[in-house]
Amino acid sequence: MLSVKRIKRRFGGDICRDCINRTYRARLDPEDCVYGYLYTCPSCGEVRNIVVGLTPAGRLKLLFRF
Repeated sequence: MLSVKRIKRRFGGDICRDCINRTYRARLDPEDCVYGYLYTCPSCGEVRNIVVGLTPAGRLKLLFRF
């Protein structure tokens, strides 16, 4: 199961929902994530809302993603 800590460890920092979806082929919706702040995503280079946590529905969607 993926967690935000594991995702941050892989990318070396904060990441946006779109990059999580693209990298892990997840289908996270905006309501599946807890956002912290606007910041430049180190993966895509765009200013986006950074994911700081996941709701229970978001964790369920990442359950079998590695």
